[in-house]
Amino acid sequence: MAATIAKATGYDSTRTKETHRLGSVSSKAEANTWRTFCTSFVAADGSGFVEVTRDGQRLVWHSFGPE
Repeated sequence: MAATIAKATGYDSTRTKETHRLGSVSSKAEANTWRTFCTSFVAADGSGFVEVTRDGQRLVWHSFGPE
């Protein structure tokens, strides 16, 4: 089992903002607009999923197994 990390970068017209959070069990990150929601999740064993929804409808769902 490995530690996990969630990284995020936000871009404005004049600057870039970065952050990260470590997790010993899992990490989750989101990148959203008003209507489109993207979520990624990874567990310490390497398994997880990526999901994209728009207006409440799932557009993409992909899960993957452990390392």
